[in-house]
Amino acid sequence: MSEDREAKATVYKCLLGNGSARAMAIEATGLVRLLRQMHGLSFLATAALGRLIMASMMMAADQKIERARVTLIIDADGPLGRVVADAEGLGKVRGYVENPQVELPLSEASKWDVSAGVGRNGYLTVIKDLGLREPVISKIPLVSGEIAEDIAYYYSKSEQIPTAVALGVLQKPSLGVISAGDIMVQLLPGAEESFVERLEELLRKYSSISSLAERASSPKEMLETIFEGVDKKWLGSVSFEFGCRCSRELAKALLLSMQESSEEEVLEVRCHFCNKVYTFTAQEIKGLKGGEED
Repeated sequence: MSEDREAKATVYKCLLGNGSARAMAIEATGLVRLLRQMHGLSFLATAALGRLIMASMMMAADQKIERARVTLIIDADGPLGRVVADAEGLGKVRGYVENPQVELPLSEASKWDVSAGVGRNGYLTVIKDLGLREPVISKIPLVSGEIAEDIAYYYSKSEQIPTAVALGVLQKPSLGVISAGDIMVQLLPGAEESFVERLEELLRKYSSISSLAERASSPKEMLETIFEGVDKKWLGSVSFEFGCRCSRELAKALLLSMQESSEEEVLEVRCHFCNKVYTFTAQEIKGLKGGEED
């Protein structure tokens, strides 16, 4: 993996075989590095947010509506608190961790213990804004807290699509984020059992997606490497970069929604996603609440 990769992520999509399955891959090393620096994330929080962010981008890229927006929220009993990722099909993504500096001992497999950090008792909420009158909202219980298994369970439970997901963020204390990658494979109607078994065998050869993302030059190469010898029909790619929709107007709306008045001389509204602070003076606050500014 090149050290000068930009703070962006790219999703590649393809059909496998004779349209019996579809696969997507993402490489998001630079973007995950940016989020770690922006939010001061611990290694554990980086692993958790990195996984959820990649899942959100993959799901947004898979929507037929270009302006679709996918928000993933994990609310569980782990010390990291709420983890949120929000991606738009037009190529913008953002996210945050409620308690970004929490660190825990490594798991028995000597990996960042995302399941312990997120928690095993809680829910994954998937919100899809497809430009309709109301967004489509699904809420499912977590099955492991490792995020990849939870995303796969969502597809199986809510969309009835057999899905395999592998998410990985490779980090070292002395180097930070080394690589971040994601693979998702979904079976389509009519897939023959022999073909399914072949895909499963190929996927088992690559237990570390983050290591594959480190070696590969692109997500397309990741798919070509894993599914070597399998016919592929490429469906294009989508690039993502960090982008936040917060604004001073939205901050005003938040203040207006607050029931209690404040006696503070200055109020600050901080955006969880980008850490930008919007400051309002006492006169402005009085005006927002219906009084007159001096």
